[in-house]
Amino acid sequence: MEGSKRSRDRDQDDDSGGENQERSASQDQSAELDDDDFQETRPQSKRSRTLPPHQNLIEVVKGNVDLIPKAVKIWVERYENSPNLATAELLSMLFEACGAKYSIKEDLLDETDVDDVVVALVNLARSGEIEDYHSSRKKELKNVKENLVSFWDYLITESQNGPLFDKFLFDKCMDFIIALSCTPPRVYRQTATLMGLQLVTSFISVANTLGSQRETTQRQLNAESKKRPDGPLVDSLNKRLSVTHQHVTTLEDMMRKIFTGLFVHRYRDVDPDIRMSCIQSLGIWISSYPSLFLQDLYLKYLGWTLNDKAAGVRKASLLALRKLYEMDENVPTLGLFTERFSNRMIEMADDVDLSAAVCAIGLVKQLLRHQLIPDDDLGPLYDLLIDQPQEIRRAIGELVYDHLIAQKFNSSPSSLTGHDDSSSEIHIFRMLQILREFSTDPILSVYVIDDVWEYMKAMK
Repeated sequence: MEGSKRSRDRDQDDDSGGENQERSASQDQSAELDDDDFQETRPQSKRSRTLPPHQNLIEVVKGNVDLIPKAVKIWVERYENSPNLATAELLSMLFEACGAKYSIKEDLLDETDVDDVVVALVNLARSGEIEDYHSSRKKELKNVKENLVSFWDYLITESQNGPLFDKFLFDKCMDFIIALSCTPPRVYRQTATLMGLQLVTSFISVANTLGSQRETTQRQLNAESKKRPDGPLVDSLNKRLSVTHQHVTTLEDMMRKIFTGLFVHRYRDVDPDIRMSCIQSLGIWISSYPSLFLQDLYLKYLGWTLNDKAAGVRKASLLALRKLYEMDENVPTLGLFTERFSNRMIEMADDVDLSAAVCAIGLVKQLLRHQLIPDDDLGPLYDLLIDQPQEIRRAIGELVYDHLIAQKFNSSPSSLTGHDDSSSEIHIFRMLQILREFSTDPILSVYVIDDVWEYMKAMK
């Protein structure tokens, strides 16, 4: 959200102070819902059906994860019968998952201002009237984080044939999640970010399913149009294709809304765990939905966070990039990104954090496999063959073997050179050439041999 009340709070971490302004209201489940209470796209109440039983959704999230699918199904039925009532229940769960007991009256849902609610929730945090489920060590709360993610995932899957596209339910949820992700209390930002990132991941899952359905429908339409261009089946397929495309477009709009409203602020949060969660999720989004996310507009965040001060964030970015470069079909699109950030990727082979350095070496190996970096840039890496940490030396040893000895990344076919690159003699010859570089120090030569021993069958 870009409201003035939240913009001055962004990136802060003030969990105390302020006055106690708790506001809570009980939900009146017997209230009649008039048709005028809803927009045209909002489901109408079905008074002829019995309203499914009320559930305390936060208790569902705290409980057994195996019970979540059934609870979500019941809630969706409540929503189809009484949208405002069910939405108020869901928002109460959302707030309490962040640690604050706060509810909105169903008959006031349409006129409730998001900023006003967020101010009230921030005041609750400042007066100490919240419970931090996110960091709690209580045994009964140990699975809350994972269960919350599962709840939203199941909800989106269960809603894809109805509430997901009514432009009411998830618009409300996203507005509050984005707003809470930009507040001073750390627990609000942590939990709202967790929920917002999962929404995008789940939206992608549904969008991929719809994308496959759209391709199938298009093939059916093409085939049927050749037989009976004006037949009723063609009209039906055209309508189905249009609806499916509209749903995919709606999902992509919701993904962009969360990205611009939540991700672009939280990827640079003061909390490194929040930053790391953002980068891990972005890696998943790009890999699983490249049609939208595999472009420089989103890739640049992975490049920027290679310089993050927290090792966990740098490593998350490296792992995401390595996965992207492992998929050959991604490489042509990654050209400009590689040109801009390859030097930093190579530098990180000597990262101060051991695990990040090993990940960087694995990433450089992928760049070599696709011949995206010249050999002249690799000099500093070879110096790491004699580096002290064994993990670094072994990682570099594998790279040296693949690139210089086995020459797996060489674009020239061995048949043109007249050599069999897989022969033991050729491998030994190339190994000796490398050892000549360290001929003045036998200790260093032993280091190099040890580094590549695991991969050099010719020496065994």
